[in-house]
Amino acid sequence: MKKVLVFLLSTFFTVTITSTSYAQLGGQVFYKYGGATLRDDRGGEVFTDTLNMTRAGKNDDNTGFAVAAGLDIPLIKLFGNTLLGEVMLEYAKFSDKEVLTTTSGLLYLDGVGKPNVEEVAVSELIVVVAPKYRFELGKVRPWIIPIGLAFMVNSPPSNDTTYLDIGYHAGVGVEYMIIDLISIGVDYRGTFAAKHTGIDATYSSYGVYVGINF
Repeated sequence: MKKVLVFLLSTFFTVTITSTSYAQLGGQVFYKYGGATLRDDRGGEVFTDTLNMTRAGKNDDNTGFAVAAGLDIPLIKLFGNTLLGEVMLEYAKFSDKEVLTTTSGLLYLDGVGKPNVEEVAVSELIVVVAPKYRFELGKVRPWIIPIGLAFMVNSPPSNDTTYLDIGYHAGVGVEYMIIDLISIGVDYRGTFAAKHTGIDATYSSYGVYVGINF
């Protein structure tokens, strides 16, 4: 019993000390909402509006909203500031017009059924892995992401039926620590597509976020 108690106490103190030293580096979980702008609209494509075949309209808006969530892992202190490793997921929707759906258009051309007009969303989902350098200026903490890798999912697919791409990601922002546990901030990010899908899915996002610090 005594050995078990000693083991439990030593484990508790080890975890506590490790957690405390880890927390002092300043990690964060954050949630963001804001706007997004697609560089080139996707109107007139096969899967976005069936090439506007029946003149039902083009799905050609290029501005919408973005929601994101991310995790910043503290890596090391550099020149009194913090280098973090960020993993972020962001969903952006740019257009959602009522257009001719691709399936009904193809069936109609084949002599089956009739054209069906429904709302089709043009959107993007990215997963970003990037270094993030945060300047520790007290409660005010500006940061930059000079270079990051984005894994991109385009919806609907491109004309050649592909939807996966990669891209270069960069960002800048600033946050304010309300209390040790909570921060609020604003950011601006750009994701530049490699165009492996045959379309340019490059877009920018901007917004406000709430960070839970640890």
